[in-house]
Amino acid sequence: MLNQGDSVPLWTKRTGTYLGAIAFALAALLLPGCTTDNEEIQEGKTNVTTEDVAENTEDIIGKEVTIRNKVERQVGDLGYVVQADELNGESILVLNVKEAPFDLPQEQEMPIQVTGEVAQFVIADIETEYGVELGDEYAEYENQPVIIAESLALAPTPEDLAEAPIDYFDKVIAVEGDVRDIYSPSAISLFEDGWVDDIGVLVIGINRNLEAEDSVVQESERVVVTGVARKFDPKLLEDSDLGWDAQKIEEFGSRYVDRPVIVAEDIFPSAVDNK
Repeated sequence: MLNQGDSVPLWTKRTGTYLGAIAFALAALLLPGCTTDNEEIQEGKTNVTTEDVAENTEDIIGKEVTIRNKVERQVGDLGYVVQADELNGESILVLNVKEAPFDLPQEQEMPIQVTGEVAQFVIADIETEYGVELGDEYAEYENQPVIIAESLALAPTPEDLAEAPIDYFDKVIAVEGDVRDIYSPSAISLFEDGWVDDIGVLVIGINRNLEAEDSVVQESERVVVTGVARKFDPKLLEDSDLGWDAQKIEEFGSRYVDRPVIVAEDIFPSAVDNK
């Protein structure tokens, strides 16, 4: 078992996805009622695409996975059908059996990030195990793969977040983008292809040393950052143990004063290759 401060093993690439020794943790702050162990990074968690879940269900049944996709439609009060972006990919049912409700993004084109266990969807078994009632609208998904959600988060792009931060302040988000700069062992700037911008989104509080020689996160790498969007405040930087003096904090304050800051819980490589 890895401790949270340990370096994460290198990822292996297969069919455009990162599979195998993925290890990360989404903290209890993700959603009320949706908790994971924030002291240890659990083994056996896998960062995959929806296509992997649909086509390789037997290989990952019973494992915890993370996917990022748009919601195609809602099913009843607890279900969401998540789109497969890949050509000819299968859509996947996500079931939120936790007590905390999840509000779908108002912008239909915005993806969400889901972390949960892959299971075979058998209505009677789900109802018994989780104490829920599933209506007839779920019948068409019987015996298909389902992700039992442990956590759900809005997943804006860095540009979406920078241009409309008020929509995300104090909310749990999962942002996918490219690392432009590593400012300190726990701070980076996040960008995306096609976004004409010189500043990016500042990410602080990352829970591993990004400047370490064996760090799996490098400049220009595509990553996913999970955390909470905050309104910029110099005190955020002062309290984040970045090792910055007052002059450097003031410099960053002048650049990011009108931008959101992501107070990160974790960072890990994306399941999708850079294009």
